[in-house]
Amino acid sequence: MNKLSGILLAVVIALIPGVCNAGDKLFLTGAEVTDASASYFYLGTSLPLPDSSLAKGYVFHLWADYLTYSYEAGITDVDAEVNSISASIGYHDSGASFWWNTRAGLIQSNTRLSPDDPGNESSGRQTGVKLQIEGERQLTPDSKLNGNLAFVSRRAAYWSRLRYLMRNNDDTYHGPEFIVQGDENYEALQLGWVLNELPLGGGWDIGVKGGMRLENSDIAAYVGVELGVLY
Repeated sequence: MNKLSGILLAVVIALIPGVCNAGDKLFLTGAEVTDASASYFYLGTSLPLPDSSLAKGYVFHLWADYLTYSYEAGITDVDAEVNSISASIGYHDSGASFWWNTRAGLIQSNTRLSPDDPGNESSGRQTGVKLQIEGERQLTPDSKLNGNLAFVSRRAAYWSRLRYLMRNNDDTYHGPEFIVQGDENYEALQLGWVLNELPLGGGWDIGVKGGMRLENSDIAAYVGVELGVLY
């Protein structure tokens, strides 16, 4: 993300309180790290457009993230850092036992490689199309399935996650998660366990997770935290 993009994101977030009703906007942030070279940090907000809500209708999404990973270029290990910012319009729908949304928009990314890899076409600043779909289905009163899939055209980057969540006695949820992510140069698989929807107070919820990550034939442990609030 360049400095101008960061300033624009901060300005938009500062101006959005009047866009829709209080309590009908969503803010998300979180982080994930491994004991290797991979990490992921993000923040984003979802803003229903007029006559819409997070439950049904059209929603404007802003998302910024920072990703690190490594891959092999011949006999050389290359470390990559990617800053991205995206803006998209999505449609949301929900019912008594489900919710889903799909969105499309533009993403600007900046990929830095160390050492430089001339064969990596994703290096540098690029603008592309970002597509995403996510949803959740209540399977039983005490279990649900949650899925998320995102794709970026310019870098052929993808990220997908599937969770099977089971209710605890205190209405929090826990269960396994499976993540597949990558682009033209790398692929990573993650298998872990998540505990989420833990109330923090002030409307905030937190989730924590951990597991194992396979990347370039290397196995590493990962841990993560997810925070969300309606405002």
